[in-house]
Amino acid sequence: MKYLIILLALIPAFIVGTITMHSMGFGWFDNCVAWCENAFSLSVPHPVHLWYALSVVMGRSALWLLIIAFWISPAYVFLRFDLREFKKLLGGFAVGYAIVHLLFFALAHHWSLQSLGNAMVNHLFLSFGVAALLILALSPLVKASYKLLYLGIVAVMIHLLLGYKILHLEHIIAISLLATAMALRLIKR
Repeated sequence: MKYLIILLALIPAFIVGTITMHSMGFGWFDNCVAWCENAFSLSVPHPVHLWYALSVVMGRSALWLLIIAFWISPAYVFLRFDLREFKKLLGGFAVGYAIVHLLFFALAHHWSLQSLGNAMVNHLFLSFGVAALLILALSPLVKASYKLLYLGIVAVMIHLLLGYKILHLEHIIAISLLATAMALRLIKR
């Protein structure tokens, strides 16, 4: 089961690699992608802003892995579905993908500290995203880590709410799942 979870958690890294290789224009790889697109009715995007698109893919992956990891405890308490031994593994993948999300975002801004600083000041959701990443990455090091974990989850929800002018269904579902899991965790305490 552990290897299956690792394999499934590595799918976003494979997707990022595929998009990167396809956008760089390697002939043999483009031929393989064209064959897969025709055989399986898939389409590999050719983004205009590669690093920003990869940042979005990694951000979504981090979000959904975080949601799965955060739902493991309520699933055990209320449904007796025991995946607790994989909670740290999934959480580690979520934090790792969030770090890569931040790195791709910085790369989209050409590693310019002035550009990143201006973006952080002008767009409050970026500050909440960095704060959520720091809190979630450092929470295992603290004695009462679940309190910091809840604060990090709230920061993730604020990052999602402020990050888009129009909330899409994916964001509404993600925020609802995080809020419901937090409520279930607090009820049981």
